[in-house]
Amino acid sequence: HDKTDDAVMSSAFTPPPTLSDDDIRRVADVRRAVWTAGLQGGAAGVCAASTTWYALRRTGRLPAAWASPNHWMLVTLATGALSSFLCSLVAGKNSVQRIGDIFRRGAHEWQGDDSLNKPTLSPYQRITFDNQKALDDTRFDERSRAIARNRGAVTPDGDHKPRD
Repeated sequence: HDKTDDAVMSSAFTPPPTLSDDDIRRVADVRRAVWTAGLQGGAAGVCAASTTWYALRRTGRLPAAWASPNHWMLVTLATGALSSFLCSLVAGKNSVQRIGDIFRRGAHEWQGDDSLNKPTLSPYQRITFDNQKALDDTRFDERSRAIARNRGAVTPDGDHKPRD
């Protein structure tokens, strides 16, 4: 019995059968775009921060309190991390439109209480959906009553009776 038999492979490497080879390739392309943008952004941030810090230090424009090597490391790594995050975020936002149709692939239709077609929901999601709908209805009713109180009561013939 080999130990590798017990290993569970990540779902990223075992896509569902509802995805075609083209869908799998598109998801991989988006994942690759996010990773490469993050690495490129991190490298650019580290280089830009380091170069800027040294240039400011050499020209004497860097405050004396920030001239220590500890601050150089802080500024360089923080700028690299921030630029890596921002570049990954932008790449993900720009790439997600290529895989938007994949998110609903293979979903079964479900008839909800409002007779609108909804994607397949888990039992928890159905309960949450129904509870949210009931909560929204309750909030609407409470808001309607508050507006009616503020405007005054409505008489049976539709006229507003001013508040006292």
